[in-house]
Amino acid sequence: MSVIELQVRYFQDSTPKNVPCREENFVRRQIKMPLPLAQTALILVDVWNVHFIESWIERAQKITKESIVPILETVRKCEYNGERITIVHAPSPPVAAHFDQSIILDQMSNWPKSESDSWPPTKFRNRSGEYQIYRGPRSQPPGISFHWEKLADQLSISEEIIVKPEDEVIATGQQLHHLLTDKGIFHLIYVGFATNWCVLGRDYGIRSMASRGYNTILLREATTGVEFPDTLDDSLTTEIAIREVEQQYGFSASNYDFLQACQPIIKG
Repeated sequence: MSVIELQVRYFQDSTPKNVPCREENFVRRQIKMPLPLAQTALILVDVWNVHFIESWIERAQKITKESIVPILETVRKCEYNGERITIVHAPSPPVAAHFDQSIILDQMSNWPKSESDSWPPTKFRNRSGEYQIYRGPRSQPPGISFHWEKLADQLSISEEIIVKPEDEVIATGQQLHHLLTDKGIFHLIYVGFATNWCVLGRDYGIRSMASRGYNTILLREATTGVEFPDTLDDSLTTEIAIREVEQQYGFSASNYDFLQACQPIIKG
């Protein structure tokens, strides 16, 4: 089985027996992790062409062109004896529906619903009527819908990203799980956006897939988060999201280390 050896980083929030278990003594560590090509997938999360946050999409477009495209091109070359890393585009349900290779699981509509699906009541979940006061941050006035309405017809995968016939396109975490099960994949390498929103929080994102038992790795320079006014200069929100991955859900790796790890396979 063909393998790449990737140096990954994690945050160890514990200490050796002879060191007091205090936060100031916690450290980041690195290990070499063997990743069999046939058991590994590259997951591209919401690599979009437009977004209502103008400053953020400018940054994301730059990262897409300069970081994600080279990673994708390298993965396409990283094949040996018929074994390769599976490429999975996860661009959100409405975008995925436009691609021929999008996985459609018709049987999902026939799956039995759990008892919890009826609670909380629909009216509360929708925050309608007397429950409007409990609307989430993005639904509080002025909301974000009027920003999205003018972009909805334009939304697609970035024009920098070529979705090839052999690639996979999924819309939901359940579809991703079925795909990975079918292909025998354990290891998920994540790139895309936004770090602290969809990369972490989508049902095909790192939190969800780690909870299913998959090994998750985030490429640090192939993502960016949505920042606050006081974190924008230092990209602190992005850094905290990366630390969350390293501490709770899996590992991170640099783009450089990933590209280098692929070279022995490419060179044969």
